[in-house]
Amino acid sequence: MRAIVITCLLVMPLYVLAQDNIIGFWQGKMKSTAGNYIFTLRIKPDYAENAKQLSAVAMHNRNGVNEVIELIGTLYSDNSVYFREKGDLQKRVDDGSGFSCLQFLLKFNRGEPELDGHWQAYRDFKRYRKGRLLLQRHLAKA
Repeated sequence: MRAIVITCLLVMPLYVLAQDNIIGFWQGKMKSTAGNYIFTLRIKPDYAENAKQLSAVAMHNRNGVNEVIELIGTLYSDNSVYFREKGDLQKRVDDGSGFSCLQFLLKFNRGEPELDGHWQAYRDFKRYRKGRLLLQRHLAKA
């Protein structure tokens, strides 16, 4: 029992440190077969659900059209982050609007955090378009 408590006490600060590093404004490039785009992602904790739940808003300008996507996500203890579009995914597929998913790994490049990952835009649960994302965190200036 003592070993479990000690392990939890050691792992908990690592999770809190990772969560502190992921909260904020991220910007970078998305590369896909349709082109390269500037991609922004604003991540914040979603305390309404639970401590591990994240809320995010993604935006990219694809062919002159701004696309805004509201996401919910989870940060895991291995520094991987998974986001999916808010709402009922089955209903979005039935309506023909589809949905987006993003998967990242929180990495550090020269001491600076970056999100390295992939984006998928699903038309249904089998067909999707995909892209590659590399985002850097930008700190707000006072």
